[in-house]
Amino acid sequence: MIENYLKLMYYAIITVVLLCCVQQTVTHDSFQGGFFVNYTATRYVFNESAVREYFSGAYYDLFLVMRGNGIFRCPDAVLPAQQQNLIIFKPGRGGRLEYPGAYGPLELIRVQLSPEALALLSDADTDLEKSFNVVPFHQVAVRPDSQIYMLLKNLARKMIVLPQEKTQFGAAVFEHGILQMFVVLALRACIHAEFHTAAVSRHHLMLDEVFLFIQAHLTEELTLERLEKEFFVSREHIAREFKRQTGQTVHRYIVKARLDRCCTLIEQGLPITEVYKTSGFGGYNHFFRAFKKEYGMTPKAYFSTTRQDARG
Repeated sequence: MIENYLKLMYYAIITVVLLCCVQQTVTHDSFQGGFFVNYTATRYVFNESAVREYFSGAYYDLFLVMRGNGIFRCPDAVLPAQQQNLIIFKPGRGGRLEYPGAYGPLELIRVQLSPEALALLSDADTDLEKSFNVVPFHQVAVRPDSQIYMLLKNLARKMIVLPQEKTQFGAAVFEHGILQMFVVLALRACIHAEFHTAAVSRHHLMLDEVFLFIQAHLTEELTLERLEKEFFVSREHIAREFKRQTGQTVHRYIVKARLDRCCTLIEQGLPITEVYKTSGFGGYNHFFRAFKKEYGMTPKAYFSTTRQDARG
């Protein structure tokens, strides 16, 4: 039943991508209208280089990176804020977001949940705050698998627009379900995904630069030989360090980054015949096979799903 619910959420909660340079915040601090207490959902988009401090205070702070690349520089770690990563700060923790601004916009959705909100979202079998505290970190970047990430992404977008739906049937129950599912999936990512903690070293800083370079040149041919020439580091070292820090090969990361770009372009309404040409895939067959393998549906089916959702 849970898996069916996950599939339902996966296909049903896809919202229109918001591209303007804004900060949107949804805050609930009372039971007015039956809605939850003490949580916020905030969308940040940076189009130019920026440095910004964040502190969790009394909240559990979750940053989902929707697109782009930056880093969170924390007192004892450097966390990669790259697309598909989930950054988590426990209460009393924080870091400085550094975004170079050279390779496209950086978009994050920040969800802050108080212990009281987590208690209300818990049930007799699952204490969500205790579950957060079982995981041995104070701040961490994890990389959910593709299915969990897409669910988190769509749930986070939905949280931003929840205030516009307060008058709809079952609004409070719907909100409860959205929040509960988001927290459960975030915890699953913590439990199952490889932890990505980045110590301050030349290797990590070099890899941050590799991430940015790949994002900036996605539509071009990208090989280990090219990266070797660009960064004056052997292709063997790049491949080994990349695999160690991300759990995937350079080729796999490039394919996934191109597919993420394709999803964004499809959501924006670009014809599928144009999507793969502007995302670095050599041909449609390669794009089709990679897309279906990654997301379990064809590009055409994904396009139809986004159009249906946009029409309400």
